[in-house]
Amino acid sequence: MKLICIISTVLLTAFLGFSQKSFSGILKYKATVMAPDTNAVWKSWGVTLYTNDTLVRVETETEQFGVQVYIRNMSLNKAYLLLELDGNKYAIQTDLSKKNDSVPTSYTVKKKGGSKRIAGLKAKKYLVKDENTDGFYCYFSTKLSNKYLQVYPEVKGLALDYYIPSQDGLIHYELVEKKDQQINRDLFGIPSDYKRISFEEFMRAFYSNNEQ
Repeated sequence: MKLICIISTVLLTAFLGFSQKSFSGILKYKATVMAPDTNAVWKSWGVTLYTNDTLVRVETETEQFGVQVYIRNMSLNKAYLLLELDGNKYAIQTDLSKKNDSVPTSYTVKKKGGSKRIAGLKAKKYLVKDENTDGFYCYFSTKLSNKYLQVYPEVKGLALDYYIPSQDGLIHYELVEKKDQQINRDLFGIPSDYKRISFEEFMRAFYSNNEQ
């Protein structure tokens, strides 16, 4: 189950009108989880996103597997999670066009008055409510598209300061640095020593290895 939670956390950071600018560069986020009923940080990690405006690479720090890499091709609507396990290297592939859109949305998003600057970008305020919380405020840039980071797709702007519910509690993500630069396309390739495999095939192999 711990493996499933880690994969889900990586995908959350990486899955999901305005005159928006194309963007090529690096976005660095800090993720934190507070200890229950306190203001103390329980754990934190970094998330770094690279994009050339058509491809996205997200690197997420994890305790068990080190830095996990998620690569998404926006034009082909396909993605890969690179994972090393028991000496084997896997590129777990997902066809994002087959995502089940019939699953009901369990939250609402409403624009509120107010804004602030985050890492040099102006961000507008939204209230997100779900069935398990009283709601939390998130901030989105209207100048950059939400296609780079697919969270709360109802807002057509890039999430800069936001929360994602998880089994550990609310995960808070905040942009800490934005760099405009050209990214080498090789960064978005799948290394030749990684085996391309579906998520279902990976889980069968994972449970088979653990039963031996």
